[in-house]
Amino acid sequence: PDGAADATSPPAAPAGAEGAAGPPGGVSAPPVRAAPGGAAGGPADSGDEGATHEAGPLGDGDREGIEEEEAEEEEDGPDPLMELQDKYDQLLELNDRAVQSNTALQRKVIQRKMQDKSYDSAEKQSEGKVTEHKYQNALHNVHSVRLKLRLQQVKAARMSEELKNQLEAKRQKAIECRDSFQEFKRQMAKNAEYARTGRKIPEKIIQEVEEFELDKDAEVEEVRGSNISLKNRLTKLEQVLRKKDELAENLHVIDFEQLKIENQTLNEKIEERNEELHRLKKKTVVTVQIITHMREKVQFVQQEYQVLKGELAQLDQDLASQRDLVSKAKHERDEHRSEYGKLKQQTGIMNSEHLTRDYEARTENIKQLKEAIVQLKKRHGQMLQFVKRHGGKL
Repeated sequence: PDGAADATSPPAAPAGAEGAAGPPGGVSAPPVRAAPGGAAGGPADSGDEGATHEAGPLGDGDREGIEEEEAEEEEDGPDPLMELQDKYDQLLELNDRAVQSNTALQRKVIQRKMQDKSYDSAEKQSEGKVTEHKYQNALHNVHSVRLKLRLQQVKAARMSEELKNQLEAKRQKAIECRDSFQEFKRQMAKNAEYARTGRKIPEKIIQEVEEFELDKDAEVEEVRGSNISLKNRLTKLEQVLRKKDELAENLHVIDFEQLKIENQTLNEKIEERNEELHRLKKKTVVTVQIITHMREKVQFVQQEYQVLKGELAQLDQDLASQRDLVSKAKHERDEHRSEYGKLKQQTGIMNSEHLTRDYEARTENIKQLKEAIVQLKKRHGQMLQFVKRHGGKL
């Protein structure tokens, strides 16, 4: 509640601050929505104090400024009613926001008080007294602020009504002057004649020119209104910048040094990124070379694979033929083995050791005799050749 009465918007700009383009001074404080609960103030009224607009009473200087601006606004003045409506809507929005924030803060205060239960009874009594005192003071401040607000609203309403009446009168006068001027131009155009032919201007052309002028006048009014709003916005922004410059005069050097440090840091990061990019480019080149080499190697390996595949097919064929021969040899071996078994059973030689030894001795003797026969045959052949050479004579 202590800060509810302080959440007011800035006071209205003095008369003549916006020049001939702006609205009259003191009009920027339209009547805002009255807070519920009346001006008596109470527990229900502590959260209804929104963003109010305090506008002081107009003095003689302000009224003189208004009269001077009225003389300038006869030609090109904006519609103050629209500006008042816009400002009224803005103040209503500020009021709603302030009410919501005040309600939220009150809830937080209640929650905080409910949570904080660790202090003793004496502190509770003293704190309750202080809180009640503060609450009464806040209610008194709220009541006084609401009374001031009501007075300012009444003054602003009166001033707004007077200015509306003056504006309406000037608007009617301007409309009459414009109509009379249009009628004068129309009469002059109707009575005008061509110097050579003596013909008058057709009515259709006169209507087209009048419609063109009306369109251009509407465009000029729209552009003037936007120009005035932009001028007001520029003035506000200049004031904000001026305040910022006043508050931050000593911070420019610090900001500059900080920006220099940030710039140096960013330059170092850029250099690191460039080095990393250079390394990545080298790595990319090496990777491309490796990929090219691997492709060539793959092609060579594929060729070797085809050659080895042909050799493998040939070896498979040879293996198949050798397997056939092996199967035949096995078949013959089986036949010989069976035949040997039969002969073994018939002869029974293997059962006698003496017969075996005698058989072996005889076999060795037969081999030696065969070798001797071969040698004797060679000797006999040599002797026959010798006899033939010598003519058959011994």
